[in-house]
Amino acid sequence: MLAFLGDAYSLAYGLVNALLIRLTYPAATCVLFLAAEWALPHDRNSLASYRRAAVFWTAAIAFNTLVLKALEGTMGALQIPPLAVLDLRPLTESPSLGLRLAGWLSAAIGIAIVGNFFYYWFHRAQHRFGWLWRFHSIHHSITELSATASYHHVTEDLFQYVAVTIPMAVLLGVQSGPVPWLVLVLAGAQAFYIHSSAKLDIGPLRYLLCDNRFHRIHHSRDALHRDRNFGTVSPMWDVLFGTAWFPRRGEWPAVGLDEIGEPRTVWAYLLAPFREPAAPSGQGVANRRARSVA
Repeated sequence: MLAFLGDAYSLAYGLVNALLIRLTYPAATCVLFLAAEWALPHDRNSLASYRRAAVFWTAAIAFNTLVLKALEGTMGALQIPPLAVLDLRPLTESPSLGLRLAGWLSAAIGIAIVGNFFYYWFHRAQHRFGWLWRFHSIHHSITELSATASYHHVTEDLFQYVAVTIPMAVLLGVQSGPVPWLVLVLAGAQAFYIHSSAKLDIGPLRYLLCDNRFHRIHHSRDALHRDRNFGTVSPMWDVLFGTAWFPRRGEWPAVGLDEIGEPRTVWAYLLAPFREPAAPSGQGVANRRARSVA
């Protein structure tokens, strides 16, 4: 009995620690972007949208902490070796500071871009197939988009684990060696930056890295923008596969969905995918165009 209680305590302690760690990083990141959004706004978001997003983020992180903890070791248990291995240790462990910097950047950016290839196609599937769109439409229903108000449904991390993490691990193993936490933090901040409503211009780098103006087009209500800009790290996959739309100067469209409303309560947020869904985004555009012609 004592052994069981000890194991239960250790499990609960580990889950609480994991939850606190997973909450601390997005909270700190969102505070930084919140300051930028208030100081350099493209548009002003309401305090209610920030409060609502904080609650939804907490619910999603709590759910995924439990789920991903249960999935820990999945690839090890399957014992499937990757088809290819990329060894960056000669760079990241080099005595030369210049080579180490190159290795750190290669590890962070390269892995993100390769992973984003899988996410690009998964993201397109979310907009194409109705059962996936049920869940992803929660993200697109947001009408006051910001770094904080960029939540997905609680199931999104699980879908990405199956559609992105596992295939990438099977196809490519990366031996990166030690990578400073700051590099990983900056790479992770990209997901918050692309949803930010702040005027944070990265200049010509926007053709290499997705910025918030590029991703804003993906969330646009305008039918011309629908099913564009699926990449979240680099525009390269959108360019290669014909879905890129680089915004013109001052192009900052309204966001949200005409078909469904943004959830206002935790229960609405959790249960929305199981109610009558909107049409997938491409079909929705076709329906609107057909109505306009008629």
